[in-house]
Amino acid sequence: MNSHYVPRLILNKFSDKLSLYNIKTGELKENIRTDKAYAQEDFYDDETEKKLNLRIESQFGSLLANKLLKAKDKIELSRDELYLIKKFLLISVIRSVGNEKFMQVEKKFYDNLAIHWEMQGKLKGLSESEIKESTPPKPFEERQIEGETDYQYWMRTLNVILDTNGTQEEILKHPNKTYPAYRWSGVIMAGYLAFWDSEFKHDEFVITDIGMTSENEKGWNGITVHNQKKLKFLIDLLAKEKNKHTQMQIAKYMHSTTSFHENFQMFPISAKRMIALIAPFYKFRQVFKEIYEMPELNTLTCLTNENLYAPNRNYCVLPQDGLNANYHLDDKYIYDIKKLTRDETRYCNSLFMDRINTYLGFSSLTKAVGSIIKYKKLNDPPYVPRNDYTNLYKIIQERYKGSLNV
Repeated sequence: MNSHYVPRLILNKFSDKLSLYNIKTGELKENIRTDKAYAQEDFYDDETEKKLNLRIESQFGSLLANKLLKAKDKIELSRDELYLIKKFLLISVIRSVGNEKFMQVEKKFYDNLAIHWEMQGKLKGLSESEIKESTPPKPFEERQIEGETDYQYWMRTLNVILDTNGTQEEILKHPNKTYPAYRWSGVIMAGYLAFWDSEFKHDEFVITDIGMTSENEKGWNGITVHNQKKLKFLIDLLAKEKNKHTQMQIAKYMHSTTSFHENFQMFPISAKRMIALIAPFYKFRQVFKEIYEMPELNTLTCLTNENLYAPNRNYCVLPQDGLNANYHLDDKYIYDIKKLTRDETRYCNSLFMDRINTYLGFSSLTKAVGSIIKYKKLNDPPYVPRNDYTNLYKIIQERYKGSLNV
């Protein structure tokens, strides 16, 4: 069976035919039909392939066509639709190329976390009993299946998510639950959604075989990546805050920031629109900006447009206390669609170009060339690019022969 590791329902929203650049061979192929793009024979087992279609892609495909891409200025979602989107994003993270081996790393996450806590405790001079008491326990004991291969474990993880609504609460009830399914559900559920449009008159979004990308926090020197600033800010704030109710709110954001430590994750749903999943810290900045002096965006991220991080508006049926959400099926979540500038679009595309296994895709070279050149400029010395697009630069130089104005 020919399986798409990037859903065809997304590829079809880019173009009828795609251009694909292979970073390993340096070959550019154009006018590739979407049924032939980002596909591989027997990539999933038969059970998983069927479930992907029946339990996520058909439902999300309908929402995508009838609401997410039809809207011009704002998108209004029900709670069920919000869960559906987040389940689709969770599946998108797990299903892509290279995750068979990645799942084995994720399987050891809670063991490695315990080792980290033990090391930190020893550095602080804690006793063995104090270290044991302070170390977070595993959320559950994962079922061990004799003879299970890495590939089968990966398929089990996908099926656990597909069998549930994608929340940690539902995953915990599944008899075959896995650590990666549970942990990544916490990551996806912690972030809040935004919808960003490309500056598509000149630049459209690219798409890779990973299907998504993210931006990490700017390091203390402005170049390297640490992902420590947001959490440290909250820890310091909690130590100073005296109000118990506010302390609990800060602690809630600390917990979610521990899960979602990146600035944002990006999932293109067409050449002109993406879903951005934003770290909860940026909602905290909005909610508490009149109370605390917040870190400036330019100390955390390269996308310094405050408007992009504005949280959605909610219509809640039940009263909310600020700590525990009181959900109702008739709750509404309203998102204003944000339009990126040309430079912002090209920067986002450079993040996609950084996170790739083999193939970079786009609707046409003309709509991607500005971003490709931007990536080269971003990675000129002293910076080191993650991927080598040398042959693609040569193709661009030959095709445009100095006539390019980007």
